[in-house]
Amino acid sequence: MALIIDNATRLGRENALANVAGLCTATYFHGALSILGISALILNHKPLFIIIKILGALYLLSMGFKAIKSGFENIKKFNANQNYSNNNTYINEKNTFKKVRLSTSYRDGFMTQILNPKVSIFYIAAFPKFLSGGGGIKRGFELVSIHSFNIFAWFTFLTIFISLANDILLNPRVKGYINICTGIVLSLFALFISFE
Repeated sequence: MALIIDNATRLGRENALANVAGLCTATYFHGALSILGISALILNHKPLFIIIKILGALYLLSMGFKAIKSGFENIKKFNANQNYSNNNTYINEKNTFKKVRLSTSYRDGFMTQILNPKVSIFYIAAFPKFLSGGGGIKRGFELVSIHSFNIFAWFTFLTIFISLANDILLNPRVKGYINICTGIVLSLFALFISFE
């Protein structure tokens, strides 16, 4: 959620939707690993699981640092010119949106989800219980599709809501504080994963 809020305010709707697509793709990937039994092997191989956990924490930490840095830059920009009109802000922000490619935002969404050990644990510990009634691989991917659709629906709704609140959210000071808060959340989550 912190990733989507940050990108929707900092980069715009298209980049946030690319994040959502990355999250959904990674969810299918987790589901496939679980259905095929590969996730259980990773979880039972302690050193490999620790490496994945550390990679996930480092990735989240780097994204948190980027968001915090962007937040301070926005606040500095606002303070440098307090007569910043909403029109000029919007024009400048539209130019900023083009700086980050959609493929980069897709990758960020995918990597955030794929390196999240919480999702891995869900697909290893809880997900097989839903398959115990039978149905095999087909049933497994139906359940993954439901989970992925829920992710898609919720984060798409969140992205659209943030886009509708553009007038407020494109104010550099408001954006700066949002980016700093989301950066702190991402960084704390990274630390939480590391020491869990």
